[in-house]
Order: sequence, then C-alpha cells, then structure tokens
Amino acid sequence: MAKKVGDSAELNYDMNYNLFLLKTSMQNLKTAQEKHSVNRWVHKLLASNKTVAEMKLRNDFMFHLVTAVQEGEIKAPFNQYPPSLPLSSLTYLLTGSAPSASGKDGKKGAGAWECDLSSEDTEKPMLYRQSPDGGAFLAAQPVPKCGAFCYLAVVSKPPAKDGDKPKL
Repeated sequence: MAKKVGDSAELNYDMNYNLFLLKTSMQNLKTAQEKHSVNRWVHKLLASNKTVAEMKLRNDFMFHLVTAVQEGEIKAPFNQYPPSLPLSSLTYLLTGSAPSASGKDGKKGAGAWECDLSSEDTEKPMLYRQSPDGGAFLAAQPVPKCGAFCYLAVVSKPPAKDGDKPKL
C-alpha cells in the first residue's frame, strides 16, 4: 500500500507542476471564452483523483491542456466545456478517435503519443520505422519518469575470410 501512496504523491506533484505551468501561460489565450473553457477543464481534472489510474489519466489530459495553452491555440477537446461523464469514459478524446460501438477503446488509457505497432509504417515514430524489429525491443524497455532515455547499439561486421584483405 505504501507504493500506491507514493504513486499518488508523485501524480499529485506532476498535476501541481502542470497547474503552475498552466497558470503562467494563460496570457497566451486570446478570448475570455477560451479562458473559461480551460478553467472548466481544470476544475474537472482536479476533481478526478479517486484512484491512481484516474489520476494518471487526469495527468495525461492536463499535459495536453498545458501544451495547447502554451501554444496559444486551444484545440479539441479543450475548446468546448468538458462533458459531465467520468474521465475514464473520455479517453477517446486524447486519441482523437470516437469510442467504438463495443465500448472498448483499444489500449485502456492510451494517449495520443502511444505507438500502435500494427499501424502503417508511415504513422510510426522514426525510431520504430528504422529499427529492424519495428521497435519491438524498444517498446519493451523501461522508460524513466525523470531524466533521459538513451539507446546505444553496437554491431560488428562478419569476420573477414582468410583470402580477403582488409579494406582501409
């Protein structure tokens, strides 16, 4: 149970940091309507803190909201007031696709930045497209919460045959 408390503390810290970033960039918005819509979203997101999963989803929404406000252009779904539905049923808003008829949105909680390895090669990140295994190795690696992710690959040429001279 201590881990969940730590997780929620980290998630609340991230939310508060994003809230600070949002407050400092609100002057980028042009109209009072945009500011009011952003405020309604912030109130909805602040109320979404019942479970760790809900808090993670809340932080995903908050990240996209902060990015939009910093750019000074509020895009969907933040250009409208938030729906009264629970946040867990609004994950399709992050991916930009409508919810499916079966009620399953593919990956639960998947954000717009998640890579679907079954999609066309042109939609994959460049790192995945150029990887010999399509990014399967990289997708399985742990990604740090803070800091940088570095990937180094070392390859060698096959050994030269006895009759071949090394090229200089």
